[in-house]
Amino acid sequence: MAELSVRYATALFELSRDGGTLGECLKQAVVVRDALSAKECRSIIEHPQISGAEKRVFLDNVFAEGLNGHLNNFLSLLISKNRESIMTSALTTFIDMGNRVSGKTDAEVVSAVALDEGQIAVLKAKLEKKLGKTVDITTQVDPSLIGGLYVYADGHYMDHSIKKQLKDVRSNLKHGEWLDGPQA
Repeated sequence: MAELSVRYATALFELSRDGGTLGECLKQAVVVRDALSAKECRSIIEHPQISGAEKRVFLDNVFAEGLNGHLNNFLSLLISKNRESIMTSALTTFIDMGNRVSGKTDAEVVSAVALDEGQIAVLKAKLEKKLGKTVDITTQVDPSLIGGLYVYADGHYMDHSIKKQLKDVRSNLKHGEWLDGPQA
């Protein structure tokens, strides 16, 4: 299925790039993907007893402002071929392709407490310097981290949470690795 998603995403990418609408198509694809990731939308789009015509009407109503022609045709094609189950993965692949070409990437930051705008700006600047790309950050809060944060960006995973540090200490104690350190 992953290969099929890549083929559809590649076709959409080439059409929108060659048609000069890649930027517009990318912005709309993010909105569509996020909407289709919602359980309510997914249950309608992937329901086997709802006809393709009804699914098209549903999408037209959800995206009433109108979609880019290439993106609209892409969604219609997937519905007509009964490939609704790969819609979100194909859109994600398309977005990743577009971001790679335009030097952008997404970063997911999970922290123990909510980050303020200043902290996000500093983190964004550091990530952009490290990755050499423009970074769009999404944040989440996970109190189980106790303190600190972890970041997943462009295939890199950086965990600077207290939870991970405690896990490492526990592992070192369990395996006797603390004995290998410098002796007093």
